Amino acid sequence: MTSRLQSLKSRWWWPPVLIWAATRALTTALFAIVAYLQGANYWTPAHPGYFDFLNIWDVEWYHRIFDHGYPSVLPTNPDGSAQQNEWAFMPAFPFLVRAINAVTGIDWKYLAPILATIFGFIAAALIYRLLARVMPKPAALWSLTLMGLWCASPVLQAGYAESMGLALLAGALLLIHDRKYLLALAPIALMAFTRPGVLAIALAMAMIFADRLWRSRNSPADFAIDEKVRLFVAGVVTALLGLAWSLVAWLATGRTDAYISTELAWRAGYTGTQHFVPFQSWLISANWYFPGLPGLAILLLLVGLVIWSVFAKSVISLGLTMRTWIGAYWIYLFVFFYPQSSTFRILIPVFPMLAALGLSTQKASRLAKFGILASFTVLQLCWLLTCWMYTAPDFSPP
Repeated sequence: MTSRLQSLKSRWWWPPVLIWAATRALTTALFAIVAYLQGANYWTPAHPGYFDFLNIWDVEWYHRIFDHGYPSVLPTNPDGSAQQNEWAFMPAFPFLVRAINAVTGIDWKYLAPILATIFGFIAAALIYRLLARVMPKPAALWSLTLMGLWCASPVLQAGYAESMGLALLAGALLLIHDRKYLLALAPIALMAFTRPGVLAIALAMAMIFADRLWRSRNSPADFAIDEKVRLFVAGVVTALLGLAWSLVAWLATGRTDAYISTELAWRAGYTGTQHFVPFQSWLISANWYFPGLPGLAILLLLVGLVIWSVFAKSVISLGLTMRTWIGAYWIYLFVFFYPQSSTFRILIPVFPMLAALGLSTQKASRLAKFGILASFTVLQLCWLLTCWMYTAPDFSPP
């Protein structure tokens, strides 16, 4: 028994699993506290149980897909604009839950959050494996701790597709870092039907290609022709996969804009339009929350901070793969995303930013690290109270 325990402890994945389990235990406790404070609402009675509390907000949409799939006719308003509907949510996670349900008979209410939690552990192990490529193992574990305490990380154990998408993303970035570009297409293909963001991976691949090509201009052997072909092919296929769900929605409903118009339905109340214009959403959001020049100034400051962060020493230390992913994902968000309360959840895929923070604070004193952990815990509780707990009318969804 002792030898088996020692053998288990020697496995590379044992430390990150323990770290992640500790963060999940804390998050579960915070969920329980906030559930006790939750009043009666659209989804649950007052003081819901743990699993009931995890099945609110967008979990309802995934549950609908689990139950009956997607509408063949796009629900529309009298003016022809799309209503909120299932096409905004991709099928991999709810269909996987359905498949396991068919075998086990476990109800969605329990199975979806359990499966999401398992994917969270897989993501943690893969992220640690990736970080350990570019930083000392203690720094990688410290960075993983910060990721587990990120304010929006509770969603990784709710019935959302975030944890599955994060696991696939971490696997893809790990393979890209190891220059196994064609193998990376396997998790990327699954991610294309799990969570948005595959176009950002294609952009990161293009950035890697350009960087490698530039650095090898005086030494062509550093970027051999076979690697160029593999990276180029993987980038093109990834870009096509990034459009795959839009194509499926088009073929199923007969509307070329079925997916994008459905996505725009969620922001129409803020933007007043369902016409997509790249970058416009950030300007509209800045003016919504801080009208006039203050909003524009805050937006410019944010853009400046993002650009500065990409060139920060700690981010550069993460290596080319994670650095280009950070830049590509921010560009993707600036083009497509409408920033509001769900921004903290949407930032989960840019986890290398927290790795950079972990790398820059790894040698801090115990007291300083305790302060960081305490601050992250408080912020997570604030996120649960503000974004997850529902009090109608609620304008701060997770």
